[in-house]
Amino acid sequence: MAVGSLNWTSFCLASNEYGVDKKDWAESICSAIGGSSYSAVADAPTWLQILGSGIWTMIWTAVIAFFIAFLLGSLIGIMRTLPNKLLSFIGTCYVELFRNIPLIVQLFFWAFVFPQLLPLSMSTGSGEMVPGGWWQNTLNNNPAIIGVFALGLYTAARIAEQVRAGINTVSQGQKNAAYAIGLNLNQSYRYVILPVAYRIVWPTLTSEAMNVFKNSAVLFALSVLNFFAYTKTMREETSQDVVILILSTPVYLIITYSIKYLMAWIEKRMAVPGLGSGGK
Repeated sequence: MAVGSLNWTSFCLASNEYGVDKKDWAESICSAIGGSSYSAVADAPTWLQILGSGIWTMIWTAVIAFFIAFLLGSLIGIMRTLPNKLLSFIGTCYVELFRNIPLIVQLFFWAFVFPQLLPLSMSTGSGEMVPGGWWQNTLNNNPAIIGVFALGLYTAARIAEQVRAGINTVSQGQKNAAYAIGLNLNQSYRYVILPVAYRIVWPTLTSEAMNVFKNSAVLFALSVLNFFAYTKTMREETSQDVVILILSTPVYLIITYSIKYLMAWIEKRMAVPGLGSGGK
């Protein structure tokens, strides 16, 4: 099963993740491969199982982050188009702040700087009262929560700009027609402006959905054990860089193309003839 120096059964080596129950699906695949490296009595699960766990972590963190980004980004984008100058200014400040700072810097801010701005509370790590102790406890015990929060805020700034652009693309005639039939500002946004705007910007939202999945790899900086983190660890432990990269590259391609086709299906379902990117 080896080609030159490439050991394809390295995925069946026992990982360094002890305390994790082994799964039958990974054991069955390794048995079928018949690699000499497979050991059914190993204490730790195989790297194949660990990588599978990392893929699942990458998926659910990205999905939640995009959900947060879509809701918050829509709100900020709407705020930037309102006649209220204060709300518009707040929305602009948010976009300019979060859009122009690299994601990795924002992750470190939420991990190490933001807790220092919070009141004193008990830290389970040191057992002492420290600034933002409860936040640090969350970071230590569930870093994915902080990572999803940071990734959602970062992506929301990008989605906000797209929603704002979509709203501004809606013709003034449609907006005036909404007011002419007696709709107030809230109703005109809900029933006229936003349905048109989302159809216009949906292709760009597809790109952002794909970017969220790719950017979720950066969450390993907060010790989030996602697919990228596990592939990095496996490369260090097995030195099978080429084999691991040959596997990991198609994984990202499959996920991002799945997102593309899902978003295209949604776009087709909500298309109105003559309106938006899907109209004819």
